[in-house]
Amino acid sequence: MSETIALSELQIKRRELENELASLSQKEKSLENGLRTLEEKIIDQLKEDVKAKKSVLSNLESRKSDLEKKLNELQGKTTCSQTAEEQEHNTEENDTELTVVGYQQE
Repeated sequence: MSETIALSELQIKRRELENELASLSQKEKSLENGLRTLEEKIIDQLKEDVKAKKSVLSNLESRKSDLEKKLNELQGKTTCSQTAEEQEHNTEENDTELTVVGYQQE
C-alpha cells in the first residue's frame, strides 16, 4: 500500500509540475505578444518622428531656396545699379574730357 501512496504522490507532483509548466508557457506567450505590441508601437512612433523631421527639413530647404533666390535677385539689382552708376560715371568723365578737349582746342 505504501507503493500505491508513493505512486499517487508522484502523479500528483507530476500534474502540479505540468500545470506550472503550462502556466509558465502561457505567461511566456503573453509576454512575447506584449513585446511584439511594444515593438510595433515604437516603430509607429519612430515613423511619425521621421515623417515630422522630414517635413521640418523640407520647410527649411524651401525657405533656404527662397532666400537664395531673393539674395540672387538683390545681387542682380545691385549689379545693375553698379553698372548704371559706372555708365553714369563714365559719361561724366567723357563730358569732362570733352570739355577739356574742347577747352584746349579754343
